[in-house]
Amino acid sequence: MHLVLSLAILLSCQEQKPAPEAIKGPSTAVLAGQIDEYFSALRGLEKFNGVVFASKAEDVIIHKAYNLNPDEQSSTYVSPQSQFDIHSVSKLLARYLIEKLELAGKVKKSQTVSEFIADFPGGEKITLDLLLHHRSGLPRRLEGLEEAAINLSSEQIMDYAKKQELRFEPGTATQYSNIGYELVYYIIEQIVERPFAQYVAEEVFHPLGMNDSGAHFYARENQLKSLAKNHEREDSTIVQVDNILPDELKTARIFSTAADLNKFLNHLNEPPYAALLSDETKVIEKSGGSDGIRVQVYTHLERGYNFIFLANYEAVPFQQTVADFVKIMEHETYAIPQALNRKAIQVPGAILAQYVGNYTFADLGNLELTIEMEEEHLVVFQEGERIASLKAETENVFFEDPKAPESFEFVDDGEGRFKVLMGFKGVKLEGIKR
Repeated sequence: MHLVLSLAILLSCQEQKPAPEAIKGPSTAVLAGQIDEYFSALRGLEKFNGVVFASKAEDVIIHKAYNLNPDEQSSTYVSPQSQFDIHSVSKLLARYLIEKLELAGKVKKSQTVSEFIADFPGGEKITLDLLLHHRSGLPRRLEGLEEAAINLSSEQIMDYAKKQELRFEPGTATQYSNIGYELVYYIIEQIVERPFAQYVAEEVFHPLGMNDSGAHFYARENQLKSLAKNHEREDSTIVQVDNILPDELKTARIFSTAADLNKFLNHLNEPPYAALLSDETKVIEKSGGSDGIRVQVYTHLERGYNFIFLANYEAVPFQQTVADFVKIMEHETYAIPQALNRKAIQVPGAILAQYVGNYTFADLGNLELTIEMEEEHLVVFQEGERIASLKAETENVFFEDPKAPESFEFVDDGEGRFKVLMGFKGVKLEGIKR
């Protein structure tokens, strides 16, 4: 039986291809060729459909669409000018706006939620800074909804958010939380006295000339011209899925193009935002996605390059593609994607027995999977239903389909206990053993 979850980890590649070692790095034309070769290979494996953009020192290296079906009437078809829903990349817009408001003296990141939402439970312990860095303790998504999430107003979202149980004491851990950012959007709305999406249009899109960016809800301007349609794979078939789903919240449903997002990244490279928003490696990056879509924006402040890819097909091996894009831009060794044919080995039962147990995945709404051992191999259960029979590739990496990248990787936490890294739609998610 195939896994009912869309599991994916890093795309395995056979051929290692060193990037040129010129002191100043390869030319723009060489970089463009390397990027094109990489994404053409992904497309050939039916792992990418979308738009790729890269620039360095404000010079465009590549801006190209890759289509599984070249027919312009196909639902998967995109052009370099196609608009994509950017999902959680909206969080980067929110962080930028909070920094801008703080510079203007209108807010401080040290302020607590209680100062904006007086009756928010535990709000006196949750600062705006904790919300921005996913350290509030709020869960990933709203639980206990009695209606479709897409119909909720900002005020209704807050009513539900007040009912959520904190996963940990604010500031003591990090756990990705869409709900935490709903509070950020709401707080911005209280400060500027207009919807978050409209404020983004006024403070980001208009001044930066992002004329092909907009929002599905709450914005006065209708900038929608050529929206990419989202797609999933069901067995061997690529199927279209709705861009706006009933279980999604509408507060920050923003769309953009690769060229427009590059304008935003260039703006973030300017002071004071470069210092305020970059991490310790001098990088600003954000990913986003939902059913049928994947988005990545990335800028390296010191090395002066940006890259963006927008995929309206979720089969892209997301984390590996981001990592390889960085390697190409930094002239490091990278790998051209190739078809898989994984080989199984025998692993002693004593080793397999270490992995048996129940694992909880916080990033999947506390999903619980049970790993058991049957006849010298591992099997996976979800809510009592057997969903996969695993083969060993190494003593700690297991797969079901030898031609697919889906894997479970068991990792010793250093204290004699194991956690599992499970691929889910191109990213690694951690399961903690109970």
